[in-house]
Amino acid sequence: MAIPLDVEEFVEKHIKLMISQTETYLPFIKVAFPYSNNVADGVYNLIIGSALSVFVNQFAMKMKYPTADDFTEFGKIALKYRDQVDQFFA
Repeated sequence: MAIPLDVEEFVEKHIKLMISQTETYLPFIKVAFPYSNNVADGVYNLIIGSALSVFVNQFAMKMKYPTADDFTEFGKIALKYRDQVDQFFA
């Protein structure tokens, strides 16, 4: 079963918004992960963690539960943005 298109679009818009505002998060990331050698990992984790919450909430608003396949699809969506976050810090 594929993720409903409206849920997928909402999650992707959320991820894109957070990536576009990454500079805002840098002071927090540097304080939250002071020993991190890879700030991109911290930012990516923050963005995807937030997107996961949005993903689950979108299903809850429809009075549905995401399946294991839905979470697999979410992972594929999230992975598409990994390189974009890495390049921001290159």
